[in-house]
Parts: sequence; C-alpha cells; structure tokens
Amino acid sequence: MFKTWWRDYKKLLDTDRRWVAIWLLAYFTFLILDIFKPGYQGSALLKYVGIFSCTVYAYQRSRKDTALILALLLTFLADTILVWTDWEVFGVIIFSFAQFMHISRQADRPPKALFGFSIILILCYAFARMLGFASIYAIGMIYAVEIIINVGLSVQRYKKHKRNVHARCGFYGFACFIACDTCVGLRHLALDGAAPAIILPLVSFLVWFFYFPSQVLLANSTTLPAKLQNKTR
Repeated sequence: MFKTWWRDYKKLLDTDRRWVAIWLLAYFTFLILDIFKPGYQGSALLKYVGIFSCTVYAYQRSRKDTALILALLLTFLADTILVWTDWEVFGVIIFSFAQFMHISRQADRPPKALFGFSIILILCYAFARMLGFASIYAIGMIYAVEIIINVGLSVQRYKKHKRNVHARCGFYGFACFIACDTCVGLRHLALDGAAPAIILPLVSFLVWFFYFPSQVLLANSTTLPAKLQNKTR
C-alpha cells in the first residue's frame, strides 16, 4: 500500500509540482495552527482557499469532466456556508448535491434524476421540521447513503482500473472522505451529549486531517479517458 501511495505521489509531483507544493504547505500549516492555536481564523482561511484551489486545479486539468467540476464547486459552496455561516443544514444539503454529482460521474450516468433527488431532499427536510425531528439528521442520513454509494463505486473502479492513477485517487479520496464524515458524526454526537465530550478536540482536528486530502485526491479522480483530459498547465 505504501509503495502505491508513493508511486502516485511521485507521479503527481512530476506533473504538478507547484500544485503539490501549495497543497502540502497549506495542509501542514493549518494542521499546526489547529494544534497550537485552535480557533484561529487564519487556519479557516487557509482551509477555505485550499478547497477552492482543488476546484481551480480540476478545471485546469479536466475541464471537460463537467460532473467533477460541478461536484467540487458544490463542495466549495457547502464549505463556504459551513465555514462562514451558521446554516449547517443548508451546507449539508449542498454537500448532498455534490455527492449526487460524484455518483453520476462514477456510475457514468447523466444526472437525469437530479430533479427527483431535489424533491426527496425538500420532503425529508419538511417532514423532519413538521415532526420535530432534527433536520440535520434527516438530511445527514441521505448524505450518509450517498457517501457509502460513492465509496462502493470507487472500490469497483479501483478494482477494474488498478493501474489508473485517477481511479486510485478516487478510491483514496472517498476513503478519506468517509473517515472525515465519521469524525463529523462523532463530533455532532459529542456536542449533543450522546458521546463523551472528551473526544471533541480529537475528532474536530481529524475532520480536516482527512477532509483536505480527500478533496485533493478527488480533484485528481477524473473519469475521462486520457485523450479528453486537458494537458495544458
């Protein structure tokens, strides 16, 4: 496993040296800030710019992969909501649409069901509010199903195209993504008193420990054949 990770890293380093340097600098800087200066706004800004850079990179490298670009743009929008506002439920809704686009591209299906998916999300949100159930958990359950589907699809793609660096990046990316979301879930349970509060500092740190690499990897997970990828830098 380590040899595979190192080979993929070297391949990315050889072709996108400046991008990798920027990502690594941002990643280790905000991790250090989170350890020694938790709550520092500079860390939040670095994370925010880092996520935006993944969208810019994907557009530069794979601009014909519309579903990937839309998924990353929606992710960036969700992060904008979650980092800078208190509209957590709406942030998770946008994340759900991002996961939907990832499913569409990994399954190689046009997103024809987007309208129906939107209706399902609206109904779940409305019924949760009517029944007095926390809407964050109602939307979160839909999101959880989506991320599990994406993990499954990425495993299938990885098994089918083990020599394809983009397939491996997709597999690693969704593995990091689900690890991040597990930490987010534990954080919510701790805040709600359903899990020990002592785990809060650790899981809060691990959220971004896993999340930023997941987006860097997914930005490199295009499903387009090599001849359709934009090679300009």
